[in-house]
Amino acid sequence: MGSVSAGGFSADLLAKMLQTERFGRAVRVVSETPSTIDLAKEWLRDGGPEGAVIIAGRQTEGRGRRGRQWASPEGGLWMSVIARPDIESARAGLLGIGFGLAAAEAVSAEAGCSVGVKWPNDLWLGGKKVGGVLVGSETRGTRVAAAVLSVGLNVNISAHDLPEEIRGTATSLWEETGREHGLEALAARILEKLEEMWPGIVGEGEEIVARYRARDVLVGLDVSVAAGESIVRGRADGIDAGGALVLRCGSEKKRVTAGDVSAVRMVTG
Repeated sequence: MGSVSAGGFSADLLAKMLQTERFGRAVRVVSETPSTIDLAKEWLRDGGPEGAVIIAGRQTEGRGRRGRQWASPEGGLWMSVIARPDIESARAGLLGIGFGLAAAEAVSAEAGCSVGVKWPNDLWLGGKKVGGVLVGSETRGTRVAAAVLSVGLNVNISAHDLPEEIRGTATSLWEETGREHGLEALAARILEKLEEMWPGIVGEGEEIVARYRARDVLVGLDVSVAAGESIVRGRADGIDAGGALVLRCGSEKKRVTAGDVSAVRMVTG
């Protein structure tokens, strides 16, 4: 069974919809590629401008965190953006947090549904993963000079398009809303929201953290986080200004900068 809606992505339609100055003014669209991340990195090495965007109809080797494969059939939004944040490396985590939040707010507004964020990089809808963001950064000294911000969003995709092993944990906008959504409109809204939030993402970050908390599906839950060789357990208390997950572990707080939330349960008392 194929995607709910076939057909190519229109760069011309995106340009007509887009109201930005920084992001999306240079766009390349391909029907198929192993990964938009690789194309964006090549463009970056060749001097691609800040805000340049790569969009693919489908990816054959889409990637998630830690090199995991990400199913990317036709009907989804597979997009990578070149950015030049020039921030301290210690604050690099806020790039993914900010981009994920921008995507969640944009998709919620455009698709008319409530998309949450699940640390560190998932977009959550109806109790399942509907998308995710990934950030690859290039540092010079102690600063992040450039980055590739990537988002994968299951849009006009049925459950049958997804690998059988993830159908119980993944979903799409089509499955949750019962209707198709314009990929160009979603891309435009994400880029516009990213541009609106960019000063906060590369700035102090307080507003980003507050807005993230409003959509954070983990706050108040007891979680188990696989961080390297260790497992950290505690009650999720949101994120800090650097994008790290804060856990309440008894009377102390622990800061987790990387890891996978492998178990979650609702706090009942």
